Amino acid sequence: MAVDGVGGSSGASAINVIEKDEAGFSGLKAEDFLKLLITELQNQDPTEPLGNEQLLAQLSSMRELQSNIELSDTLTAITAGQGLTQAAGLIGKEIEGQDGQQPPVAGIVDRAFVREGKAYVGVGGFELPVSAISNVQQAASA
Repeated sequence: MAVDGVGGSSGASAINVIEKDEAGFSGLKAEDFLKLLITELQNQDPTEPLGNEQLLAQLSSMRELQSNIELSDTLTAITAGQGLTQAAGLIGKEIEGQDGQQPPVAGIVDRAFVREGKAYVGVGGFELPVSAISNVQQAASA
């Protein structure tokens, strides 16, 4: 999609299409902010250009937003790591639980993993989210 210039003629710039799963602020990258700023500067009214204060405020806002996105990504990774640590702590323990309408699961945990940001434990051929566990106890010694 071409962008019309200030004079109404067709510009050479094109708007980048953001994929559906990258919608919103999480789909923006630092390069997108710089392109937006450059486009704004190229198309500003020459008789009333942006002041230094306005330009610095915009740059500051863009940097703050980028930092927030990076912080959110980091917190998501930390949360997944904590979930995996919690699930791994259950290996060798006897658990009971039920996930929604699935049949109840009971047995000794033999594996732990994360899928789509959610921690799971494995009991034999069954998988159960850690959040669905209702009872945990030490496995009986044989």
